[in-house]
Amino acid sequence: MPKPASLPAQTETHARTTPAVGWRWASLWPWAAVIGLILPALWPLAAAGFFVSDDGRFHVYRLAALAAAWRQGVLWPRLFPDFGFGYGQAVLHFYSPAGYGPGALLAVLGVAPAAAAEVTIALGFVLAALAVFAWVRRLWGPTAGLVAAVLYTYFPYHLADAYVRGAIPEHLAFIFPPLVLGAYTTAFGLGRRADAEAMSPTVAPLLWAGLAWAGLALTHHLSALMLAPAAVAYALLPAGMTPRRRRVAGLTASLVLGLGLSAAYWLPAFLDRGNVGLGFGVSRGYANHMLDGQTLIQPTLLYRYPASVGYIRYPLSWLTAALFVATTALLLARRQRLSAAGVLGFHLGLVAVTVFLTTAASLPLWYPLTPILGQLQYPWRLFVLTALGVAVSGAGLVALTPRSAARGLGAVLVVLATVTGLGRLTVQPLALPAAEVWSPQRMWDEDAAMGQVGATWTGEFVPVTVREQRWALGRAREDAADGPPLPEPLSVRLVALAYDAWTVAIETPAPLALRLHQFHLPGWQARLDGRPTPTYASGELGLVTVDVPAGRHEVVIAFTGTAARWAAAVVALAAALAWAAWAWRVGRQGRGLRPVAAVVLALALLLLGNGLGLGRQTRTPAAVTARWGDVARLIAWEARPAPAAAALDVTLYWLALRETAVNYKAFVHLLDGAGQVIAQHDGDPVGGYTPTTRWRPGELIADTHRIPLPPGLAPGAYGLKAGLYDLTPTGPVNLPLDPPTPDGRAELGVLRMDDR
Repeated sequence: MPKPASLPAQTETHARTTPAVGWRWASLWPWAAVIGLILPALWPLAAAGFFVSDDGRFHVYRLAALAAAWRQGVLWPRLFPDFGFGYGQAVLHFYSPAGYGPGALLAVLGVAPAAAAEVTIALGFVLAALAVFAWVRRLWGPTAGLVAAVLYTYFPYHLADAYVRGAIPEHLAFIFPPLVLGAYTTAFGLGRRADAEAMSPTVAPLLWAGLAWAGLALTHHLSALMLAPAAVAYALLPAGMTPRRRRVAGLTASLVLGLGLSAAYWLPAFLDRGNVGLGFGVSRGYANHMLDGQTLIQPTLLYRYPASVGYIRYPLSWLTAALFVATTALLLARRQRLSAAGVLGFHLGLVAVTVFLTTAASLPLWYPLTPILGQLQYPWRLFVLTALGVAVSGAGLVALTPRSAARGLGAVLVVLATVTGLGRLTVQPLALPAAEVWSPQRMWDEDAAMGQVGATWTGEFVPVTVREQRWALGRAREDAADGPPLPEPLSVRLVALAYDAWTVAIETPAPLALRLHQFHLPGWQARLDGRPTPTYASGELGLVTVDVPAGRHEVVIAFTGTAARWAAAVVALAAALAWAAWAWRVGRQGRGLRPVAAVVLALALLLLGNGLGLGRQTRTPAAVTARWGDVARLIAWEARPAPAAAALDVTLYWLALRETAVNYKAFVHLLDGAGQVIAQHDGDPVGGYTPTTRWRPGELIADTHRIPLPPGLAPGAYGLKAGLYDLTPTGPVNLPLDPPTPDGRAELGVLRMDDR
C-alpha cells in the first residue's frame, strides 16, 4: 500500500512504537470521528413519527409489506397481494428489493415501520460516509478521508434524496460507488507511483467489487446503470500500475460476478417489463428538470431546498462550485507533488461531466439517447456521481495543501459543508402510526385521493391487460348491469391459503371461469387436479382467470416461478458458487472473504429453496356456507388481532355469483354473550374500493373488515355474524339469506378473545 502523500514520516514511526492498546485507539478514532461528524445529518430523524417527502411513505408501505411477507415465510415476495386496492402488484419483481431489507428486518423484530424506515435512512448515511472514508484514507490519509466523508454526506442532493424526496433505496445506493471505485483502486494500483515492474491485479478487491455491484443492482438498479460507465473509465485510468489488458480482465470478472449475483432480479424484470406500465417506453419529461445558466449554482450561503411542486430542479451549492475551481487550479499547479493525481483528475472530470448532463446545454445528447438516458426519468439522479466526485475533489484539495495547513483547511471544509447543507433543511412531521401502515387501508385511501394505484405516482406496475383507468379502479362501475347467475348446484370450498396461492375445491354442473381478485401477470400459474392448466386475464381489470370444466375438481392458483425466473435463479446460484469458490481459494489474502463466502452461498440456497416452497406457511380459513340470493356466497372467514391496534381484522371470502347493478354493502358484527352487537364494520367490500358492481361471476374476493374493539373488553367467547345489504333510500335492507336466519345475518362462529 502506498504511503499517504499528506502524512509526515514521523507519524508512521510513532504508530510502530505505540503500545498495542494505543495502536487500536489510533486506528479506531478516525472511524469514530466520521460517525461523530455526520451525526448532525441525522437530526431530522429525531422527531416523533415520520416526515413529509415526495416518496417516503410509499417506501414505508413497501417495507411493511415485505415484513408481512417474511412473517408468512416468503423471503422474496415479488408480488404484494394487498397493493393496488387489493388487486395485487408485482412491485419487487420490477423494483430492486434489497433497499427494503434492513427496515423489514427491524419491523419483523417489532419496530414500527416508520421508525424502521428512519433507522434505514440513518444507516445509509453512516455506511456511505464510512465507505468513502475508507477509500480516500488509503489514498491521502485520515484527514483527507474525513473531509471526503463530510462532503459526501452533506452534499445537498444526498440530503435531499433522504429528506425531500424520501427515496430510501436511492439514498442507500450512495453506499456502493465508493466501495466499487475503492476496490478498483486497490486491485489495479490506481494512485500508486508507477515503477518498472508490471503488477497483476489483486484478486480480493475484485471479489469485493463484484459483491458491491450486486448490492447496488439489488438496491437501486438505476444507480448501477449510472455508475457502470464511470467505473469502467476509472478502472482503465492511465495512471494505474496494472497493465491495461489485465485490468480489462479483472474489471470484466467483477462486472460478470455482479451481474450474475443479481441476475435473479434484473433478468426477469427486463424480460417481463412489457407486461406492465414500465413497458410503455420513456418520455422526454427529463427536459423539464434541466438546469440553466440562472439555476445552475445557488449563490446563497445556506442551501435552499426546492419545494416538491412543478418541475423540480436541484442547483449546485456555491461550495461545490468553489471546490471544483480551487481543486482544479491547485492540481494544475502542483500535480507533480500529489500521489494519485490521476484519481483526483478523474473525479474532477466526473463532476464536470455529470453536472453538464443536468443542464439544458446537454439536451442534444439526451434526445438521441432517450431510450437509454430517459430511463433515469430525472437528470438530477446523476448527482449521486457528482457527490462522489465532489467528495474526492475536496479531499484532494486537502492533500494538495502543505501539511502545516492541511488540517486547518480540512476543518474549514467540514464546517462549511455541514452549515451549507443543513442550514435551511427543514422537515415537516408526518404521522404514520404503525396500525395504519400494517393495514393497506391508508395506502388505498391515498391512492384514491391522488387518482393513482399501488403506492406510486404512475401506473408503472399496473399490467397492460388492465383496460380501466387507474383513477377509476377503486370506484363503482358506471355501466354495471345485472347479469345471469352461475348455474346451481354449485359448491366451492377454500381448502388452503398461502401468501400468494389459493387451493379451491369445486363441484360445478357446468364449466366455470374461476377468477381471483388479482391482476393477471405471467407469474400466475394454475394446476387443475394436479395438472398444469392455463391462466389468462379477463374483464376490464384483467383478473387472473382459470377455466374449470364441469364436475368435481381441485384448483391451485399461485404466483410462482416462470421460465425466466427459474433461469435467472440458476444463473444467480452459479454466480454465488463461483464467487464463494474464488473467495475460499483466495483465503487469507482478503480479510473476511471466507465468512462472507459462506453467507453468500447460504443466502443463495435459502432463496432458491424458499422459491420452491421451503418454509412458506399455509392456513385453512374456517368454512361457512351462506348465500345471499343469487348475488354472492360466503365460503370462508378468518379473524386475527389487528397489528398495533386495539381492533380485530375479520376477513370474509366471497364468491361472486353474478354481475350486479347495485353496490351492496358488507358488514361484520361482533356480539357479546347475550347476542348484542358490541362492535361492527360496514361498507363497500375490500376497504371500500371494490364495490359489488366490480364483481365478476366466479370471482373470489378477500374482504377484510377492521372492527375497533370497545375499551376494557373482557376476555371470553364472542360471536361473529356477517352479511350483505342494500342501502335503500328508506334504510338498509338485508339480502335474503340461504339457509335463512331471522335477521338475515350469517353466523360465522365463536371467537375467543384473550386478555392481551
